Amino acid sequence: MHSIAKELMEKLEGSVAADLLSDFGKRVYFPKGIVAQAAEAKKKAKRLSATVGMATQDGVPLYLKSIYSDFTGNQPGEIFPYAPTPGDLNLRKRWKKEMNRKNPDLEGKSTSVPLVTSGLTHGIFIAADLFLDKGDTIIMPDMFWGNYRLIFEERREANMVEFPFFDERDGINLDALEQAIEAVPGEKAALILNFPNNPTGYSPTNEEADAIVKLLKTSAEKGKKLLVITDDAYFGLFYEKGTCTQSLFAQLADAHENILAVKVDGATKEELVWGFRVGFITYAAKGLTETHYEALTQKTMGAIRSSVSNCSRPAQTLLLKALDSGTYQEEKKAASEILQKRYEKVKEVLAKYSDNKNLVPLPFNSGYFMTFTCRGSAEDLRLYLLNTYEIGTISIKGEYLRIAFSSVNIEQLEELYEVLYKAAGELWD
Repeated sequence: MHSIAKELMEKLEGSVAADLLSDFGKRVYFPKGIVAQAAEAKKKAKRLSATVGMATQDGVPLYLKSIYSDFTGNQPGEIFPYAPTPGDLNLRKRWKKEMNRKNPDLEGKSTSVPLVTSGLTHGIFIAADLFLDKGDTIIMPDMFWGNYRLIFEERREANMVEFPFFDERDGINLDALEQAIEAVPGEKAALILNFPNNPTGYSPTNEEADAIVKLLKTSAEKGKKLLVITDDAYFGLFYEKGTCTQSLFAQLADAHENILAVKVDGATKEELVWGFRVGFITYAAKGLTETHYEALTQKTMGAIRSSVSNCSRPAQTLLLKALDSGTYQEEKKAASEILQKRYEKVKEVLAKYSDNKNLVPLPFNSGYFMTFTCRGSAEDLRLYLLNTYEIGTISIKGEYLRIAFSSVNIEQLEELYEVLYKAAGELWD
């Protein structure tokens, strides 16, 4: 049991709540991760805050006019009734059309119709519910979103096996991934891959993506049955040429009969609607028929029904209208260009500190974030930045500092990084 969970149980000792908690209820806790650190920054970071993975402009969330304007003018039936358990069918079909457009390698391949989930987190939760038993192993990079631990380790009681994300060439550590899969006992293995990666902001190159798929196919050919969850939370935000701009799901969809690909994505970041909580889960595998997909859909509906019942009708209605609006693509392009320019500015500023060993940036080429390896304690630096300079950041695993450049105006980025390096020098030089 995690130390925070133990502390909570000690506080509850002797109460009826402690007596009634389930095993999961006893083990669950609110970690001092991104959410808690961001809440602390909200109180103290009066100057700048690069904490929450949300794109903003002048402190206001970026939004698409086609979505904002649609809060009025809707019929009551589009807003108030319960949504179907698997989601609005028109939206599901529309999302599949968009998914295929963004991933040309899916052309001609069979997949399920995406089901609507209550945000991307809920999609991962459902995948874990449906496919992971207590004691099962799930493989992931050692740089991962902290909520995975609550979902896989605490809720499902699975064993999280981490492999080093980067190799000595600052690319994805393919050898470590292969070794991790081979080390899983039995004929089954599960893994989750998140690109663009949170917290590093790295996506595979085209060559790396091909190598990952080849590696997985080789394992499948040897008889290993693989569950591969692609966490595509930040999909579409790619800033460098040569970066793979398609989800690995596209290649895995018909890679091998022993590979079940599960795509979890959502409107959250892709459409700049963080609070809508509309995600999607989609299945694909070589050899699956419509009958198989319908059975998987029914099982997934059971998981949705038993957790959130159904997902937000107004959010689905507004999202569908935005996707079908005449200005949707233009607005998305404009928002993407804002983040592209911020990325380029960060790269420009970091070049000035290339010899600084206090903060060494990990490779990044996409998404909302970049991450430093710290010479000293990342948590000490986070608190020092917060209390001394009123700047919010996120510390991870004691040695990494994550910066959400997505939530800082471009004209403030140079100031942000100047203070980051200054503070690190004050602590460690």
